Amino acid sequence: MKPVIIAEKPSQAKAYAEAFKVKNKDRTYIELGSDDIFPNGAYITWGIGHLVELKLPQDTTSEVNTWNLSNLPYLPKQYEYKVSDGKSAQFNSIKRLCKDAEYIINGCDVDREGSNIFYLILDHAGIKNKTIKRLWINSLEADEVRKGFKNLQSNEKDILMYEEARARMVSDYLIGMNLSPLYTIKMRNLGLDNMVFGIGRVQTPTLYMIYQRQQEIDNFKSEPYYEVHGKFKKDEESYTGKMKFKETDRNKAEAIVNDMSDATVGIVSGVEKTLKKQQSPKLHSLSTLQTTANKRWKYSPKQTLKIMQSLYEKKLVSYPRTDTQHITDQEFNYLKERLDDYRSIYNLDMEIVYHEPRKRFVDGSRVQEHYAIILTKQSASVKLDQLSEQEKNIFKEIYSTTMAMFLPDYEYETTTLITAVNQYEFFTSGRVDKKLGWKTLFKQASDKEDTEKLPDLTEGEQVQATINLHEGMTQPPKLFTEGQLINLMKTCGKVVEDQEDVEILKTVEGIGTEATRADVIDKLKHHEYIKVVKNIVNITDKGQLLCQAVTGTLLSSPEMTAKWEKTLKNISQQTMTFTGFIEGIHKYITHQVDVVDGELQKNNVSSVLEKTKKENSYGQCPKCQKSEIVKRKAKVDNIYPCSNEDCDFIIFGKMFGRNLPDNTVKELIEKGQTQSKVKGFISKAGKKYDAYLEMNKEYSVRLKFDK
Repeated sequence: MKPVIIAEKPSQAKAYAEAFKVKNKDRTYIELGSDDIFPNGAYITWGIGHLVELKLPQDTTSEVNTWNLSNLPYLPKQYEYKVSDGKSAQFNSIKRLCKDAEYIINGCDVDREGSNIFYLILDHAGIKNKTIKRLWINSLEADEVRKGFKNLQSNEKDILMYEEARARMVSDYLIGMNLSPLYTIKMRNLGLDNMVFGIGRVQTPTLYMIYQRQQEIDNFKSEPYYEVHGKFKKDEESYTGKMKFKETDRNKAEAIVNDMSDATVGIVSGVEKTLKKQQSPKLHSLSTLQTTANKRWKYSPKQTLKIMQSLYEKKLVSYPRTDTQHITDQEFNYLKERLDDYRSIYNLDMEIVYHEPRKRFVDGSRVQEHYAIILTKQSASVKLDQLSEQEKNIFKEIYSTTMAMFLPDYEYETTTLITAVNQYEFFTSGRVDKKLGWKTLFKQASDKEDTEKLPDLTEGEQVQATINLHEGMTQPPKLFTEGQLINLMKTCGKVVEDQEDVEILKTVEGIGTEATRADVIDKLKHHEYIKVVKNIVNITDKGQLLCQAVTGTLLSSPEMTAKWEKTLKNISQQTMTFTGFIEGIHKYITHQVDVVDGELQKNNVSSVLEKTKKENSYGQCPKCQKSEIVKRKAKVDNIYPCSNEDCDFIIFGKMFGRNLPDNTVKELIEKGQTQSKVKGFISKAGKKYDAYLEMNKEYSVRLKFDK
């Protein structure tokens, strides 16, 4: 008998195998030879992500149709599982190996989802009464892998993480299986028949925060404001200053400017210079890295995670799905021992000044499952020319935050000038770099000075002065970027621009988890609730419609979702049970089914739907002459069918190699033909041509080359 190691994915299994002597390779497993860790050898097998998943209600023994309102709420007493489509061979291989295993090692990712994947496989395979151990590592480097297998942990904490993950999975399933059909059918009953609304415990409150920002922008009324500015000059050097004055009454501002209408000289009444130091930025968690990458290179959170996973599997960085920005003394020491090797990667020639751990970076009490994202021992052997451009960018960012921890502080001098004109004071501030220190690592060629360079002045000096009235307009808040959405979820709707400020919000429980937030954003895109254009998140009409419908419910409350997240975490801390949490979800779903009609009426959804229906109508169906033509999203392209299910009229959005504009479709429906040629059709030979479109007597669209 041999132990069986279950990895989460093939690439992870391959990395484990590279730390040992391989005896045999099969399509579904790798057999290891004997050594001091596994005297009889071992088998490594793997999942392909989730091998086991919950059955849809219609696929269960009860065959429940949740798209029939009479079957809601759907609250099964038992949850039925199945092997994911196309993964039976791998599942059966794991099942066979585990039945004969000496003991079983959970080698899936060390997080809740990894525990969930592992135990779902064992439970569905009926594997019982086997000793289970946990591999707990943060790096796929061979020495770290071997060390991890030498020091396997018990599965006590692992089981609790599984219970938490299972509760999260089941609660998300119940909310989706109940509330998605509930809201979709209710909306259809009110006249909207061309949309399906996916509801999620995390995604819907996240969408609502985006909706609230859009509402703030839509309701914003820009108003003028007035300031008094001064332009000052000494010899050939000039600078600007402004009064601590901001007024909506133009007359008050003009009165001050008029009071200085004859002034041509200012007196420097104050010069304050302060030397300041700034420590290097904190190490990255996944969310801070996603936010940084989105801001700097416009990478989506999902894209950043994918790049990080690639670098992790290449053994160049530590585990990506971490929620902490701290490391322990152990990691600090191995980084310190390899500083000279790391320097050579980018020919870094800077003094190392911090040789001892600082709590800003090194704090074991802040490290739970994983430490912050840092370089690995193997990073020094990186071949940069073999990395993609995206991998190079992310690797350099992690390199910089890791190395900056050891480098000198950034030093700069701030200067505050006060220039008096008559009895009025004008304030100017500037900053001069003194020692870049760690900032050298982050300096980009495109970086611009963020403050004005000031002339060298002393108190009492005279300068030329020109005073003017400045008129500005108040600006609405800005739409979110994808990176800001990650922080928005982490801080439960409290908007913070600076990563350091996130620390202020420690008491706020975020929504989603470090590993799932990128997926939530992707689901919002998939459901067509949001569109991301040039990194700016725009809520769609469909997204706004759903938010209108859930206004005032728990689905619109990120704070309540955050409390759910906190309660879920209590399961792994043994202050909440799986059963207790799911009972609460049952009560919530039952309540929502009972009150949905009243809430839709209260939110005036019927009138909003009527307006949306008119806006989305493409005219009366030319065939049945009864119903409206609507636009629907098919798998690949748009289609324009009749909203009457008994009518088979349809126009396909892509015809003759070209996507038809909406106005062309409307013209066809209203007039039966286009009045001018449509450009850009493509022949089978790949040549472009122009033609009219017309509808024949059978209501099929055809090309016409002459009027």
